[in-house]
Amino acid sequence: MTPDVRRFLTLLCGEYSNQQQAFDNPPLYAHIFLRYRPLEHLQPGSILLEQSYAVDPKNPYRLRMIRAEEQSKGVIKLWNHTFHDPARFATATFDPDQRLEIRDDDLICLDQCHYQVVEQSDGYHGAMEPGCRCIVHRNGKDTVLVSRFHLQGEALATLDRGHDPITNERCWGSVAGEFRFRRTESWASDMTNAWL
Repeated sequence: MTPDVRRFLTLLCGEYSNQQQAFDNPPLYAHIFLRYRPLEHLQPGSILLEQSYAVDPKNPYRLRMIRAEEQSKGVIKLWNHTFHDPARFATATFDPDQRLEIRDDDLICLDQCHYQVVEQSDGYHGAMEPGCRCIVHRNGKDTVLVSRFHLQGEALATLDRGHDPITNERCWGSVAGEFRFRRTESWASDMTNAWL
């Protein structure tokens, strides 16, 4: 793992909440938790990503494994994976024994759905990798995912939208703009001994 990847993941790892945004604008934003935790027993740069609603925190609606790898100086690729059986690892974020059970053969690589991250003066900016055409089946139809995030200090802003593959019309996703999260707990210490 390169120093640039380690620095990015050390900043990223933790729990994030958009509680204030959800309380200020409840019709537009659900209260969501994002959690990023190292998977130290897997290939260096492997992180468990969990997204859950605050009203149902023990049943994440999205569980992914992302693997960070520096492709060229200053450019980090996030390989995106889903699980054959997500329910089996639904509590892995808070259960170290369950995390240790995750193996490479539990994962499905999501081709065309990887991210590219670059560091700029105002933090890390990530978006779908150039040339990717990530298809998400939602509400009975295929859509093309347009996704980006900005990580700066304790703040994480994300925006995910699905567009019609023919007309490019927005089919789902935030109408009001980015979800704005604040880190509520840092798991940087988890990175201290990871992949030494």
